[in-house]
Amino acid sequence: MSLGTKLHGLRKAHKLTLEETANKLNEKNPNANFNKGRLSKWEHDTDEPRLSSLKQVADLFGVSIDYFFEDNQSNPEENKAAETIAAHIDNDTPESERKQIINFIENLKKARK
Repeated sequence: MSLGTKLHGLRKAHKLTLEETANKLNEKNPNANFNKGRLSKWEHDTDEPRLSSLKQVADLFGVSIDYFFEDNQSNPEENKAAETIAAHIDNDTPESERKQIINFIENLKKARK
């Protein structure tokens, strides 16, 4: 799954438009200059964000920056479920708690098999 696909999925899971996402990023980062055109290019993989911009996006959606670089192509349905679950975790949830939630879900899946 590409970086743009992951970004698009996170934005949709949070029920945000491109413009709303840009506004939220600019609110959290007063010196930033995010706009819907730039975000659209990232989502369509026609341009790539700088690492500092990607970090700000990751912070907004409550994921680690590694999320965008992990190879998640093995099971798109699990990735979609993870994005849906991520949409219900508050942005102020600590990373350690997010990992515990993900581990819990993975253990439940293993127990089912």
